[in-house]
Amino acid sequence: MIDSQTRQMISYSEALEILNTIEVKALPTEKIVFNQSLGRILARDIRAKHNVPPVPTSAMDGFAVRFDDVLALQKAQQQAQEKGESAGQSDGLKIQARNQAGSEELYTLESTSAIRTYTGSRMPLDSDTLLLVEDIEEFEKDNARYIRLKDAGQILKRAQWVRQVGDNYKKDEILIPKGTRISPFEIGILADNNEVFIEVFARARVGILSIGDEIIEVGEESDRTNALRSVNNHLLGALVETLGHTSVLFPKVGDDKEAIRAFYKSALEQCDVLVTTGGMSVGDFDFTKEIMKQECKIVFKGVRLKPGKPVAYGIYHNAQKQTHIFGLPGYPNSCAATFLLFARVILARLCETSAPELILNATLLEDLKRTDSRMEFRACEVKVESGALQVSCASKKSLQSSMINNLGAHTAFIILEENGGDLPKGASVKVLLFRDILG
Repeated sequence: MIDSQTRQMISYSEALEILNTIEVKALPTEKIVFNQSLGRILARDIRAKHNVPPVPTSAMDGFAVRFDDVLALQKAQQQAQEKGESAGQSDGLKIQARNQAGSEELYTLESTSAIRTYTGSRMPLDSDTLLLVEDIEEFEKDNARYIRLKDAGQILKRAQWVRQVGDNYKKDEILIPKGTRISPFEIGILADNNEVFIEVFARARVGILSIGDEIIEVGEESDRTNALRSVNNHLLGALVETLGHTSVLFPKVGDDKEAIRAFYKSALEQCDVLVTTGGMSVGDFDFTKEIMKQECKIVFKGVRLKPGKPVAYGIYHNAQKQTHIFGLPGYPNSCAATFLLFARVILARLCETSAPELILNATLLEDLKRTDSRMEFRACEVKVESGALQVSCASKKSLQSSMINNLGAHTAFIILEENGGDLPKGASVKVLLFRDILG
């Protein structure tokens, strides 16, 4: 219920502070096969089991040599050139053996010799440097094969083209930190580290309840001119699944107080998070806020934010569980924005991590007018020109709260601070790249 402890019409930063500090009971964990973990949230650090590479290894195809021998060869070739002698008169490094990748044979490099060594091969003992195959030429002398430098003036570095022990990563190094949402790249790391089973957080069950007589389902037809397609529940369901959790879409419900209450109470018992859309304003039939007051403790109601002013957050407790409730606005843009800004924070904390934000500086391509003192996350189009990030609102519809197509490809949010003024073309602004957050 709303009481003296309920915060009302707070700032965005105050809302975030609440969400980041309120007590949250973490989800349980489970073990799954690593290649089935795409999109899941890691519940413990993954540490390297071994040094990789475990031994000095060739990074390219070439010849394993001693660096001091190569310096001596280079000096001899330079002196021969100064005397006008042909390259064939210069001594070379004798080709001792062929060292193939995967071979178990361990060679020891002899003095003034070279061993042909392939990418991924273990470097022979007593070698420390690799000469690339394209940087040398072979010749025959006294029934033996030798190599010399194509260019006696080339720059040489000790240990060039050699991967040293642990260059990729060292034993016990954290390869993937707890709280990471597993992408294809983490799958590759897990395979490289021979992780068959990994521990992940259970998927949060996120109930989604869209409310309003005006809503019709996808595929449904209606003659009503005021009918609105059921966008929010499918939009939110996709956002939840993208973040690695499970969406529970409840049937759409009209403005029937007891029907809303029945679904609401069912969701509180079934789900870790409940997200409702619509019914949070001041209309006669906006029952959601009333039921939220009766069924849970409302922590805050109203944020000085555009879009999303009527957003509310509360917590339901019983002896066994805790459910986090978000009452989001009914317009699709406002619904999506407030989910990303607020509900995502709690979903992250359920997995004992934080919600990442990718905020960059960008340049405005046209004047930007403001008509509201609230902090604003304004949809914009982003592009990169000459290596610099640029943003424009010209292609976005003015009624941003209701226009779901405003959030299409190459879209971000310009962050406009509370009580700020108009901004001129060329101004630097902060931009939240929310599509990158979703991965």
